[in-house]
Amino acid sequence: MPQYYIWTIGCQMNKAESERLGSYLEQLGYQPTPTAEEADLVVLNSCVVRQSAENRVINKLNALKSLKRLRPGVTLAVTGCLVNSEVDQLKNNFPQVDYFFEPGDCPQWLEKAELAQVLPQHPAPSTFVPIIQGCNNFCTYCIVPYRRGRESSRPVEEITDEVKELVHRGVKEVTLLGQNVDSYGHDLPDKPDLADLLTELNTIDGLARIRFLTNHPKDMSSKLIETIAYLDKVCELICLPAQSGDNDILKAMRRGYTVEQYRQLITQ
Repeated sequence: MPQYYIWTIGCQMNKAESERLGSYLEQLGYQPTPTAEEADLVVLNSCVVRQSAENRVINKLNALKSLKRLRPGVTLAVTGCLVNSEVDQLKNNFPQVDYFFEPGDCPQWLEKAELAQVLPQHPAPSTFVPIIQGCNNFCTYCIVPYRRGRESSRPVEEITDEVKELVHRGVKEVTLLGQNVDSYGHDLPDKPDLADLLTELNTIDGLARIRFLTNHPKDMSSKLIETIAYLDKVCELICLPAQSGDNDILKAMRRGYTVEQYRQLITQ
């Protein structure tokens, strides 16, 4: 059987997508291997949100040049936030790479599938569940909207069915993921929000805990805070980045809130 190796760096969304990509490859007959040297297919799931992460990705790509020379038949692919619309430029910079495909997508040379709907074959008791991709905020320092695109939410029913199946496979805790999870649902026909989704998931038998990230102070609502308070399965742990304690800096960063608004949110 052909073997695959996935190298992942970056956020929880990357980790979730790598896990689902692995399950997808196994459905196609691939088997995982712990090293790139043994693999027939090597996938790098990249991150360029910070310069240090981008440097690690480039170093890894350079290190794989020797593998490609020794084994020309190995397929080398790159996904994640290194991949932008300028694929031809990426091919010029990294000629050892056979394929580039966008984050959250499936390899274009294999059978097409919706990666978000490919579940982990053997999930851990605590598992990531992507619910929204992309970001519409365009903070001045952030590359995410340019690589992940505009916000796109998955339907409530689809997420609920997925979590039920994950619970059937042994999952006890889910962490809902999004680049801006508080914006969930605004692009869907009925415009459900994160509070509505949490309320629905809270009814699933066998599910013990629900978490979610990453939050944005501009988009966290009073309704969501109240929902967290009364739903017994939703963990009372909120990661809410302050970014700066100076309003001029927040404005320059285009964060969309003030220090006073942030403090009021914390008070709630």
